[in-house]
Amino acid sequence: MLPDGTTLRWQYLEQGEYSAITIFAEVQDGRIQFQGEPRSPSGATRDFDKLIRGDDGYAWDYPWEQWEWNTGEEWVPIKTLRDTDS
Repeated sequence: MLPDGTTLRWQYLEQGEYSAITIFAEVQDGRIQFQGEPRSPSGATRDFDKLIRGDDGYAWDYPWEQWEWNTGEEWVPIKTLRDTDS
């Protein structure tokens, strides 16, 4: 689990009008915060996508693995946390 205050980012990997968008979030109480509410990585991705793209947002299969956390020196894929816990 990431400590509170950890900065996270999620970048749209698609081409087109959304390709330049990067979302930043912060960990509080062990969860990603979205508008003051705790979310899982996939739930946060869904909510941010809906906020930005509205009805064009995905309905399912949110790519939580694309979240990255900042170690203070570099951005690291959040997926590596799951890989090291295995």
